[in-house]
Amino acid sequence: MSKLLILLKKFVKNGLKVATSPFKLGIMEVWSREEKNKLISDAISFVKEGGAIAMKYFRKDLTIENKDVTKFDPVTEADKNTELKIRSLIEENYPNDNILGEEYGKMEGTSNLTWVIDPIDGTKAFISGMPTWGVLLSVVSNSRAILGVIYQPLTGEIFVGGFGDAFFTLSSKVDVKKAIKVRECESLENAIVATSYPRSPLKSQQANLETVLKNSRLDRYGLDCYAYALLAYGQLDAVVEFGLQEYDIRAPEALILSAGGIITNLDGSYPLSGGDVVASGDKRVHQRLVSIFGKSN
Repeated sequence: MSKLLILLKKFVKNGLKVATSPFKLGIMEVWSREEKNKLISDAISFVKEGGAIAMKYFRKDLTIENKDVTKFDPVTEADKNTELKIRSLIEENYPNDNILGEEYGKMEGTSNLTWVIDPIDGTKAFISGMPTWGVLLSVVSNSRAILGVIYQPLTGEIFVGGFGDAFFTLSSKVDVKKAIKVRECESLENAIVATSYPRSPLKSQQANLETVLKNSRLDRYGLDCYAYALLAYGQLDAVVEFGLQEYDIRAPEALILSAGGIITNLDGSYPLSGGDVVASGDKRVHQRLVSIFGKSN
């Protein structure tokens, strides 16, 4: 039986209510400090090694394949080899855990933990030589991301969130950590909002997206995972994205929640598994966004 299930049974036995906030499940009681520190340290090490593989291909001639016959969904040898490197490290150090990766799918393990890999989040940026792509790695337990790392190899920036804490570090100085948190923002009209494109792939949400962008203080586009990192760092106020897969969102999920933010489906529901997502640093902005996207057109 998993540690988390044991803890939940203890809550029920004692007549206590489990907190509704997705990351107030007593994580501190489930993991020892040594276990948490090792998991975080290993995750950082894994993304650094994966990022080193990706950098060998960045701004170089690439063989680009298209994974989707209906639209351009590129994959390169950089994506594949980066994921293979991270997978090998997980298999070596955590042989009982499950692994889910964008390029090579699910490998079943025997534990209740799943490592989720997006080897290059922002492949379109990567093949264009743009610096906003990143390496994503997260650990999921019982449908909730308990640890997430966003690594930007070009700048060396590492954003980590898990077990209720979030911090920023550099690949060259991983022992130097800066605590990070989302910032307050009283209204959408004062918010900086990031999204992938100014148009929604969901026709039913296009007018709602336009309403959000029209009423925000400033809108930014095409930042991929970097937008979530900047939200957690307190530089942005909200991120809206459509059509995500589980490997796209698990690391940002853990980071945003650990930094004090909110991340839900467009209708305000949780937990996530991909799909259409809104993340905010302030609940007032988040409530406004959910109310807008909840409107039918």
